[in-house]
Parts: sequence; structure tokens; C-alpha cells
Amino acid sequence: MTAAIAEARLPADADALARVYVASAAHHVALDPHRYRVPPLDAVARHYREPRPDGARILVARLDGDIVGSATVTMLPPPGPASMIADVATASLDVAVLPDHRGRGLGRRLLTAAATTAAALGAARLHLDAHHANESALRLYRDLGYQPMGVLLSRAVP
Repeated sequence: MTAAIAEARLPADADALARVYVASAAHHVALDPHRYRVPPLDAVARHYREPRPDGARILVARLDGDIVGSATVTMLPPPGPASMIADVATASLDVAVLPDHRGRGLGRRLLTAAATTAAALGAARLHLDAHHANESALRLYRDLGYQPMGVLLSRAVP
């Protein structure tokens, strides 16, 4: 059966969205335990029950009625007048799919739907964040036309 992609029904979907997010967090902890952590499920569910800011949408992939993936679209604020960053309407995207459903095209479908949603919100550019060790995600993002932009460097404080 094919998963249906639609906007989340909040707050009813909060618990299922939290399970997807926490599963994604566990995946990220395995990539880099110094950068990531698994937040408490109840805290994440509370977060999803809170009102979304303007310009934010959450899409879900439902399979047999169960949420198995999500994509969040958040419009970023424009840069201030003193910023060197070009004033281009930009949306930040975040995608997660439950482990048992990865590799089946759901991430691609969610990101495609998220891009359409972002465009409808006025975005002319899309950003997403990926850890350098998340090779399957990076492969997907490149396949969808995303390119590296800058480098985020990090180190511990001595």
C-alpha cells in the first residue's frame, strides 16, 4: 500500500509525530553521540501540541492510518538590514521516517511535498541540515538537487 502525504492533524497527531522524531533522534545519536541526544517522548509530544508559528507546516506520511514519517516546513525570518545574507524568502525543511519504513521512497515523497508547501508559502530557496555521516540522507538530498552551502565547524571548548 502507498503512504498518503498530507498536513498533520494537530494536536491529534502529536504523539505519533513525537515517536517519529524520537526515532530520528536515536538514528542521529548513533551517527554522533556528542552532538545529538534522544529527548523524552513526552516533551516532544508536548512540543507538537503547541501552536505552530506562522509560516510553519507539518506534513505526515500515513500508511494504513499510522504516521510513519514527517516533514516540517518553517519559513525563516528575513535577514536584517545589516546582514550580508541576501534577502531571499527561505524555508527550512526537516524530514524523518521511522526505521522500518526507510529506503522505500517516503523521504523523497515527503521532501517533494514539503518543497511544494514551501513554495506556496512564498519560499524561493530551501535549506535543510544534515550530518556529514548521514550518507543515505545526503544521497537523497543530492538526488533532489540540494547542494552543500558553507561548512559548519565545531569543536569542544578546552
